[in-house]
Amino acid sequence: MVEAAVNDNPDIPGFVRQFNPPFPVGIAGGAPALEYLQWPKDERPLVPLMVFIDRKGMIRAQYSGKDEKFFDDQQDQHIREQALKLLNERATPAKAKSKRPTK
Repeated sequence: MVEAAVNDNPDIPGFVRQFNPPFPVGIAGGAPALEYLQWPKDERPLVPLMVFIDRKGMIRAQYSGKDEKFFDDQQDQHIREQALKLLNERATPAKAKSKRPTK
């Protein structure tokens, strides 16, 4: 899990002091973050924004503040279900090294 503030001049130290998250916290500019999320330019994003990214770096699910069914009183369960879906997927096996005969 990663936390990224996308607002201008975020108070990262204050956030860390207040919430003591057990994961990395960073910043990202609003426009680049929304571009990465492929957010429609004509749609205003409502916070929070939560994105689930698989092992290959593909966005598999994303939710915004307008997704009231996700951010309801069962949001911890919804987050856990999404995370477990990704964690339970098999990782792509490493490619086998070439076994060329040595000369």
